[in-house]
Amino acid sequence: MSEKSITSSILWDRFGISVSVICAIHCLFFPVLVAILPLTSLTPALHNWAHPVFILIIVPTVFYASKRSHFDKKIVGYLGIGLLSIVLGWLLGHFWIGFWFETTATVFGSILLIVGHWKNYKHHRTCKVASHKHHPVAEEVTKTESS
Repeated sequence: MSEKSITSSILWDRFGISVSVICAIHCLFFPVLVAILPLTSLTPALHNWAHPVFILIIVPTVFYASKRSHFDKKIVGYLGIGLLSIVLGWLLGHFWIGFWFETTATVFGSILLIVGHWKNYKHHRTCKVASHKHHPVAEEVTKTESS
């Protein structure tokens, strides 16, 4: 079997890519949503909670993806700089610099997270080190090959 089975590492990378895309979409379309929502008094509260919630979801995903990549410098770099960009964008943009900095830094960070998770996903599919845990169990491979 040349193609590896889906493992938890691949699922976490897919989850990380999904969360990063959702985060980028939030940053790009939130101003439009604010403009058309009749409950404009509720939107600042939603916006104020969105970044902390995303950060709480992204931090363990980045850590787990970095760990499962065996701390590959490029993958960890993309993920770490992406996370840092999102956190700094929220802290500096939301509280000091302003909306455009917050949006730009968050979209940039989301793109880096997507690239990092994508590279990690590709790493799991092409890694040749048998001791790495993202490889299918030997019994599972022999079962599917004999079928």
